Amino acid sequence: MKLMLEKDRKEIISNLKKFGSLGLRRQSLRVHKNGAKFTISKTYIDDELIDPQILYTLILIPEIRIATKSGIVLSYFERKKGTLVFYAYPEVILEEVFPIQISNIMEQVSKEGFFVHRSSTVPSSLNYYFEIPSEWARGGKEMLIISVFLDRLTNKRLEESIEEICDDFVLQLKGTEGLFKALYMEKRDKIPEKDHSDIKKMNESLRNKIKSLYKEIKTHNERYKL
Repeated sequence: MKLMLEKDRKEIISNLKKFGSLGLRRQSLRVHKNGAKFTISKTYIDDELIDPQILYTLILIPEIRIATKSGIVLSYFERKKGTLVFYAYPEVILEEVFPIQISNIMEQVSKEGFFVHRSSTVPSSLNYYFEIPSEWARGGKEMLIISVFLDRLTNKRLEESIEEICDDFVLQLKGTEGLFKALYMEKRDKIPEKDHSDIKKMNESLRNKIKSLYKEIKTHNERYKL
């Protein structure tokens, strides 16, 4: 199912509100064999807005799609090409999270650290932007972002848990000498041959670290179920 653009969705909701409609964003349907249940919590509605003498029409506008798979994507910024995916694990996660989505996340970053990003295509992605020193990058640093995509909505405990895991992971990467070389696997033809073995070694090492990070986050994802 194709989802509409966020600006189009906001315009529709704004127009409907002019006629007394209520906007309840990001609500979930529980689909059953013989129908669907749309549970609305009273805390979301001000009683004064509801007129018991009026019949209301419920219009469901698709807003977010829950991913069917969980995964991690490590991306980096290349000055000429923009945001590029270094590695995604499991690789199938890119079938659901398009590179343009990750690029949009990268564009919103202003400083190093953890943040949650929500959009019309992914209910929530847990991200950590960081920088590492580089001898080959302009400005002497590489800009990277870890994006964790989960197969369900998150809660505060899970988000805080993943933030701690990412904190430790980033510190580990920052302390790895020569890690920046991992990002230059596709540019080896422009780099002296004496550095090729280091590039390959760092590339494999970083991929393995991402796999280990995925396993750790998967364990916490199961532990802090909604």
